Amino acid sequence: MRRDDRPAVVERCGTCRANRGEFQNSGGVIYQDRLWRLEHCIEPIPVAGWLVLKPLRHVEAFADLTEEEAESFGPLVRLATRAMREVLQPAKVYVCLFSESEGFAHIHVHLIPRFAETPHELHGAGVFDLLRRAGEEQRNLGDVAAAAEVAAAVLERLQAGR
Repeated sequence: MRRDDRPAVVERCGTCRANRGEFQNSGGVIYQDRLWRLEHCIEPIPVAGWLVLKPLRHVEAFADLTEEEAESFGPLVRLATRAMREVLQPAKVYVCLFSESEGFAHIHVHLIPRFAETPHELHGAGVFDLLRRAGEEQRNLGDVAAAAEVAAAVLERLQAGR
């Protein structure tokens, strides 16, 4: 990409647009500092508690994070997933980074709760079938009010330093 293409790329980038608040999500911003933003995934949501962590700066590869972004990533993911575990009590919390959907090349890390009762075909990468289905059907598969409650509870735990 040429340097003069960058503003146009950022303007069209779905993750940058989400960081600017252009998409609806349940619960608003859960965490934001000068480098990172954590919020519930945008609607239509696949499951309540599916969070997304994104660098504020437009960056398309994990290897291109600044030293400061990279150093803060691990501790922030650890805090967020601990808060998710306390709030949701899932069997697992997946941490996934693909960033290959059209318009969403800007890295964004999916923090996804997987519950004991989740069907086996939705374990691991299969969980993205829920995201695909929610998008195709253009409807929330997860409870929006519950998603907002999860966001508020995770925010509370992060503010408490847990």
